[in-house]
Order: sequence, then C-alpha cells, then structure tokens
Amino acid sequence: MKFFEELMESSAKVADKVAKVTGEYIDKGKEKINEFSLENELGKAQKQLGALVYALHKSGESNDELVKQYIEDIAKIEAQLEEVRKEAEEAEVEVVNFCSNCGAQTGIEDAFCKNCGNNLK
Repeated sequence: MKFFEELMESSAKVADKVAKVTGEYIDKGKEKINEFSLENELGKAQKQLGALVYALHKSGESNDELVKQYIEDIAKIEAQLEEVRKEAEEAEVEVVNFCSNCGAQTGIEDAFCKNCGNNLK
C-alpha cells in the first residue's frame, strides 16, 4: 500500500511539473504569435509609407505631416516589437525532463536522476 501511495505522490509531482512546463510553452507560443502579428503590422505600415511616398512623388505633391505620421507609427510598432522580443528572450523556456520515479527535474542529457538515482534512459 505504501508503494502505491508513493507512486501516486510521484505521479502527482510529475503531473504538476508537466502542467507548469506546458503552461510555459503555451505562453511562449502566444508571445511568438504576438511577435509575428507585429512583424506583419510593421511590414504593412512600411509598405503603405512606401506607396504614399511614391504616390506623392509621382504626382509632384508633398505632404510632410502625413509622411511624418506614418514614420511615427512605424517607430511605435518597432518599439513594441523590440519589447516583445526582449521579453521573449528573458523568458526563454528551457526544455527539461522529469524523473519518472520521484518527479525531480532532470537535464535532457542526464542518464540518472540526481535526486533518487533512477535510470532515466
């Protein structure tokens, strides 16, 4: 009976740690989607600025205020993108394994658990 209780306790620990790591991966995925979205928004804004400058040049007109507004909008998007990338870099998720015996976190290359000595391979 004690073995079964220990097994259940170890299983619960492993499940908790797996849930935590899974949550971290989900957060990482959301950050990546946000980064891609901002990159797409930046590309569209840059394309619109280029089209505006070209259209103004072709027509012989100028609209410095509108061009300035586009440039400011692009700068804001670039700042947001830089912040997202910085946060993603700081929150880099490390791939880890867990001991099937005791639930301790182990390194990817570890052959044995440092906590209980269980063979991990």
